[in-house]
Amino acid sequence: MAGPFGDASKRLVSEILNIADVLMRKGGLRVPRYQRAYTWTEREVRELIEDLRRAFTRKAPFYFIGQIVLIKNAGKYEISDGQQRLATLSMLIAYVRDRLPGRAKQYQQLLMDADTPRLTLRDEDVSFFQGFVQEPGKMKELAHHDETGVESKDRLSLAALTIESELTGNMDDRELDSFFSFVAQKCLLNVVDASDRGCAQTVFNTLNKRGSPLSGADIIKSDLLENAGLSDAKANEAARRWEQLEDKFEREDFAKLLYMMPFLLTGEKLTSPDDLETFRTAVQENGGVQKFLLEQLPRYANVLRTIFDCSIDVGPASAEVNRRVHTMKQVEVLDWAPALIAFLVQYSGDHERARRFVRALDRFTFACELSVIDNRLQEARYARAMKFCSDDRQLYGPKGALELTEVEQLRFIAALKRSRKRDRQRRLLLIRLEAALPGGHLLSMTDNVTVEHILPRAGGAEWNMLFSDSAMRAEVSNLIGNQTLITHEQNKEAGQKGFADKRKVLFQFRGNPPIHAITRDIAEVKDWTLQEIEARQQRLVHFLCEDWDLVPGAADQAA
Repeated sequence: MAGPFGDASKRLVSEILNIADVLMRKGGLRVPRYQRAYTWTEREVRELIEDLRRAFTRKAPFYFIGQIVLIKNAGKYEISDGQQRLATLSMLIAYVRDRLPGRAKQYQQLLMDADTPRLTLRDEDVSFFQGFVQEPGKMKELAHHDETGVESKDRLSLAALTIESELTGNMDDRELDSFFSFVAQKCLLNVVDASDRGCAQTVFNTLNKRGSPLSGADIIKSDLLENAGLSDAKANEAARRWEQLEDKFEREDFAKLLYMMPFLLTGEKLTSPDDLETFRTAVQENGGVQKFLLEQLPRYANVLRTIFDCSIDVGPASAEVNRRVHTMKQVEVLDWAPALIAFLVQYSGDHERARRFVRALDRFTFACELSVIDNRLQEARYARAMKFCSDDRQLYGPKGALELTEVEQLRFIAALKRSRKRDRQRRLLLIRLEAALPGGHLLSMTDNVTVEHILPRAGGAEWNMLFSDSAMRAEVSNLIGNQTLITHEQNKEAGQKGFADKRKVLFQFRGNPPIHAITRDIAEVKDWTLQEIEARQQRLVHFLCEDWDLVPGAADQAA
């Protein structure tokens, strides 16, 4: 029956469904070609698993994963928003299917409807995803697949490796089956069905852009102020202090600080942004709401502000410390930040101690980024670095949180020497190298700067004569010894030009773009040969080893 103002639009329908119901929808789910490829990193995959596991462990009645937007088109549902979660959940189910052969049939029906995939990725990744994920028995192979050089496929492989690392050895088969029965039945999505793409885009834009939605930070603020037993005057004063601090940050950055606070105060992380009980307990156990709002939060916020601004004052160590912090900020995640905040709150006046701490934290952060440190151990070691930032034995001793073992150092150096096909890591490493070189620039991942392969990956008429072995050419082109940093415009112009013409692009380009230290390094080179690349590779790797204070001579031992 129509309401007093007529019927609601039938172009949008919303309902809460569990994962099993979403994946087994009649007609299947398809990622349209206009959508981006799979982009989740190890961090997002691990966080999803941890959140699901916490909900299962505490026997939550349900776990809400969020909202997805679908468009019905030619009998199938196009995924307008939600691809990353659905693809990752499918890989989790595939892992369980392969590990539990006695339950494989039940889990396989969530992935395939007879011979038809339940979830179809973009055309470029369809056969890869189906062959390794949706067909039984291939998840282990996917987890250990060689780099393909195709970002989406390599991300899928890394996701499979993360899933294997997180779930192997941490649950026996019976518990794993119970866990994923919970995931299939109790993990809920709000599914919005739209009748056309325009309608779906309106929903997406409204959800992601319009207004200033209530955030986890707002909920925490409300809970603290309303349930702390403060007088009206004290509550108003605390609210004003809160708003003054919030004004110093972007909204998202202030929320990041709040989510760190229980960890900084007690070492206990929030299980999710709405985990008010953990937050409230941490505050009460460390002096109460008034102390938190008027003393602790401002102190930590001011330190974080200097980190974001790279304006840390540690006397004569300031330049080095801020250089290292700038490059650490280019890493996608801020796992290192709580340890640095905790240290600076106590020891910003001890300049040489600060230099040593940040150098070790910088080295450890990039060791984690390059997968040198077992991802199952990273979080615990960062937590120890934060908790024991005043105890040098806990930080730098034989089993120190930030100390790399000899094996880890050798793996680190081997990773620096490796031919690197993933664009983001390659670019990040060159930006890190540029910052360390004498006269180098502090570049950001958002700057107009990209990686130039001097010997082009695809070769070229002149290059194919000089480097006739195509396999060797592909390997050598992805070494940092063959790479530099230039603008996107220069990169497009350089293309597959020979070295003489490419030099003109690097050093005489229109508009005089900055010439970075890593480019100046090759100013005197006249011919680009295998010997030149290998010599430069050795020189640059050695420079990074020195800057990170890796073991003397380890570069010669690393494979």
